[in-house]
Amino acid sequence: MKKMAILGEVKAVREVLEALLNKGKAFDADVFARKTQAGEEIDCVDKVFAVQNIAQAKAEEYDLAVFVGDEQLAREYAHKWAKTGVRVINATDALSDYAEIPYVIEGDGTVENVVNVPHGLALLIAKAVKPLKNFCVESLQFTLLVGADIAGQDGMSELYNHTRRILMNDNPDDKKIFPKTLAFNVIPQVGSFIGEETEYEWQLAVDLKRVLGDKVKIHANCAVAPVFVGAGAFVSVKFKQEITPEDALAVWKKSRGILVVNSQKDGGYAALTDVQGEYDVFVSRVRQDESREKAISFWTAGDETKIMAITICDLIVKMLKKEIK
Repeated sequence: MKKMAILGEVKAVREVLEALLNKGKAFDADVFARKTQAGEEIDCVDKVFAVQNIAQAKAEEYDLAVFVGDEQLAREYAHKWAKTGVRVINATDALSDYAEIPYVIEGDGTVENVVNVPHGLALLIAKAVKPLKNFCVESLQFTLLVGADIAGQDGMSELYNHTRRILMNDNPDDKKIFPKTLAFNVIPQVGSFIGEETEYEWQLAVDLKRVLGDKVKIHANCAVAPVFVGAGAFVSVKFKQEITPEDALAVWKKSRGILVVNSQKDGGYAALTDVQGEYDVFVSRVRQDESREKAISFWTAGDETKIMAITICDLIVKMLKKEIK
């Protein structure tokens, strides 16, 4: 059996290991992280993985390296490992400046030695839109609502504390993570501003162009909603060819990793609380977009952390082929 190394932040590594184990895959893997996390153990499903110091790792002992959750670690080691002949899956922004490294999602059939995986939020949109590629995507507009987990455990803790203090008639004035109180609110800012856009709006547009094609016009809006985990987006897609909601639904129902929940009745759709902990991308509220020709709109929701993990899992299986059973 070929051997792989999973390198990065421990929580992100755990998600990838869980995805592999939950799919029933048998594999041989070592885990590496910064010195500060070395010595920890990841108790995952029915296996325990010891976290080792990245400085002691020997790239030549591995066939595949997966970098997750720690951009600076990937910047320092990903290219070094690739130069030794190790195949590399990079799920950080560390290699985003290298145009020759492709961005891939499930189903691309890649055989490249080094690949990038888009951000989990971009994967949510891309996995819903890319199956419709035969209709020729021309432009894409979406408004994305993300949960407090976009800022990790600190973001979720701030939402919890603010909610508790408001319910106790106290003033939640300790805004350390989000620029405004998130409890009982929606904040139309995710990340810092870059001119008129925020960094997440800019990055999502960049990642989606790399997956869907440079000629696709993209307009992204992002906001933080008062939920702990998950993300959802209302998406409008314009195509070069005629398309109906029925056409799109027929494609999605055959697409792996997409779950259609599209009953046109009260509650007949996937809310953010429905997708937490799930690996699928959920599609609901599919309609013709009457504001422009050859366009449809829909609601998509998912747990971006799980979507990222299962995408990496599928790429690992693909890149190691028969070596993971």
